[in-house]
Amino acid sequence: MEKWIGNHPTVSQKALKVKYGQILNRDKWAVLGEKEQVLKIIEGELDKRGGKEVDGIVALTDTRILFISRSENSSYNYSSINNIRIAEDGKDKHQWKLSFSAGGRRIVVDDIAKNDDSDEYFFILNHKVQNPNRRIETTVTHDFSYFLHAGRLDEFRKQNVVITPFLLKRDNQGSNANGLRLLKEIHPNALFIVPGNLKKEKAEGDFIVVDDLVYLYKYDNKERVATLLYSWVYGAFNGVTLDYFALKTVVTIDSGELTFNSKGKEFADLLAEKGAFFTIQKRKWHQKILGFRSGKLWKKSVASISYLLILLVGMAMIYGDDESKNKKTPDQSIAETNAETQDENKEADEKARLTAEQKAKDEEAARLAAEQKTKEQEAARIAAEQKAKEEAAEKKAEEEEAARLAAEKKAKEEEAARLAAEQKAQEEAAANVFYKNCDAVKAAGAAPIRTGDPGYSRKLDRDGDGIACEW
Repeated sequence: MEKWIGNHPTVSQKALKVKYGQILNRDKWAVLGEKEQVLKIIEGELDKRGGKEVDGIVALTDTRILFISRSENSSYNYSSINNIRIAEDGKDKHQWKLSFSAGGRRIVVDDIAKNDDSDEYFFILNHKVQNPNRRIETTVTHDFSYFLHAGRLDEFRKQNVVITPFLLKRDNQGSNANGLRLLKEIHPNALFIVPGNLKKEKAEGDFIVVDDLVYLYKYDNKERVATLLYSWVYGAFNGVTLDYFALKTVVTIDSGELTFNSKGKEFADLLAEKGAFFTIQKRKWHQKILGFRSGKLWKKSVASISYLLILLVGMAMIYGDDESKNKKTPDQSIAETNAETQDENKEADEKARLTAEQKAKDEEAARLAAEQKTKEQEAARIAAEQKAKEEAAEKKAEEEEAARLAAEKKAKEEEAARLAAEQKAQEEAAANVFYKNCDAVKAAGAAPIRTGDPGYSRKLDRDGDGIACEW
């Protein structure tokens, strides 16, 4: 589902996952191309011809707009879309109506909830219709493990990537979370990163990073940058004093007091592993509480009064609520009973809905398993048929080859017999030829004749050179 709603979805996007999860999981390979990327999805109602309306998902990808429902799917490439109109739905002022022209038709989608997700959807749609090839980074495509810090935003600008306003808003998770994500990227192998500071004139940091060294960074959430203020080798902490308080740990070093808002004891254990020697400031338990640490009487008095007031207010809130709960009018009792009944009904409805969803999931799983089994059986049958065809073809080829060789052998034998017969006939004909003298040879047009030729005779070869009647 992360392909459709990203790794940090909104509440409404999670609701789409629950409502349409089955058809999205079923259709994600059939509907989407191999490398097609989903940019945003919302819920809408598609107006069909004849007054028919179909509920489903309206998705934007990097190449087109898709409508996906339980009964049908349709899509339109951005290059074919024009005359986009976004207006308030006449049936409900809290909903939008989207309409556009594509392929000679007017497409209308209404019942679109007014929220940040639909605003981002319309932002993406307008940009993709204007420039279908331009890349857009959205709350679905962005990995929220990585902060959109100043350096990353500058890279996107150089690549001409559009970033949706809702992504910038949602990615800003507050100064602490933003700084932590940025420093994790700068120091991926850090042992730990904690908020902290160095008490020194005009030098106050936001985070302490414990890595190959100990670093102190100043994080600026407005500019989205982290600036390195100090760094120390572990040997610099030899001879330091560690002071543990209830909510922080103070390490007294030459350059001032380095304050860890957490992980103070883990830092002490690390120093011990590195062979550094240090002193732990001994305090009584009450001296670790805010207001009692300095030992000054006036601070203790102010802290005591403050804590007492907090205690009294808390008790008043607790017991006041109990008394107001006990003093109920008949109308209040009836209202509470009705409310409890409604809550029970809601719980029962929710339980029934979850049961129905689970049943549907189980049925879908059984259907998929049956389909898979059928596919496997069909694949086995096709493989067996293919093997039988291959074996039959191989046997036929062997038989044809054997027949061809037999025919060739027979032809050779017949050719040899024919040549032998011709040779025999020639020999017999040669044996029956006789020339009385060379005049007869010349008259027959056979002069000269050589040894082995028909009619050759030694008496015709006067010089005995094997050639008769050569003159």
